[in-house]
Amino acid sequence: IKMLFRVFSASRSLAQRVPSLPKSHVAAGARGLCGVTIDKTCRVYSCKVKDDSQAHQLDLLMDEFIENVENLEGYAGAARLVCKSEWDYKLIIKFMDLDSLKDFMANTHPDLTHHFNPRIEQLVGNKVHEQNFVYDDIE
Repeated sequence: IKMLFRVFSASRSLAQRVPSLPKSHVAAGARGLCGVTIDKTCRVYSCKVKDDSQAHQLDLLMDEFIENVENLEGYAGAARLVCKSEWDYKLIIKFMDLDSLKDFMANTHPDLTHHFNPRIEQLVGNKVHEQNFVYDDIE
């Protein structure tokens, strides 16, 4: 019960720290008392790697991937996460707003997926999972 209380308390304080935006930025169908505001967005690419060496090889490939998106309108940066105990690898491509992500998905994403996903999957030996998120830096 203490753990549940800590999780509830932490999520409550997180919601208090995320700034509110006008209703025009609230996601349609958002759940919760106030909804989830959409400020920045991101596309997350996830897969498993087997070790440091493979993570490094994937970093080199993802550097090339980032070079193909860093000059796009609305691009807001990238981040990489690697869990060295479970060997989860994630690349996060951040966008300034929802329209920038939509533009990326409609115009750039299909060609990048066609070019990079087979190379990534060949390197790591498994599928790349992709997902869009609302992105907020919590201060």
